[in-house]
Amino acid sequence: MQLAKRGWAFARILFGLFFIYAPLMVIIQFNGQNPPETVAAASDFALALDRTGFMNPLIIATMLAGGVALLFQRSAPMGLILLGPSIVVIAGFHWFLTGKFVWGSVWPIWFSLLVWHNRRIFARLWNPDQRQP
Repeated sequence: MQLAKRGWAFARILFGLFFIYAPLMVIIQFNGQNPPETVAAASDFALALDRTGFMNPLIIATMLAGGVALLFQRSAPMGLILLGPSIVVIAGFHWFLTGKFVWGSVWPIWFSLLVWHNRRIFARLWNPDQRQP
């Protein structure tokens, strides 16, 4: 039982660390712009996000907040909620624009496993009268 708890904690923290690392690298290495893409459709999408002037800072802030929240068990469900839209965009980006199906599938699968692990907490969103045991 203790090994399972540690495994879930490791998976949660590693997932959170990636979502802290990735936006920081975009800020540091690419000056807040999306990294260059080799596929034309992916490049067009990234350029459109860059040109809005507000999407990249919003995505970066959301990923950082979600990643930091995942570092702590108490705030992990909020981190998952914050990262949900980004996970969908990451998956769609890689499935439909870059053709990197494995890389695009890793994140929603990992995310789904973490959400499933926290399903009792999320159940309260639909049944607010349910008391925590």
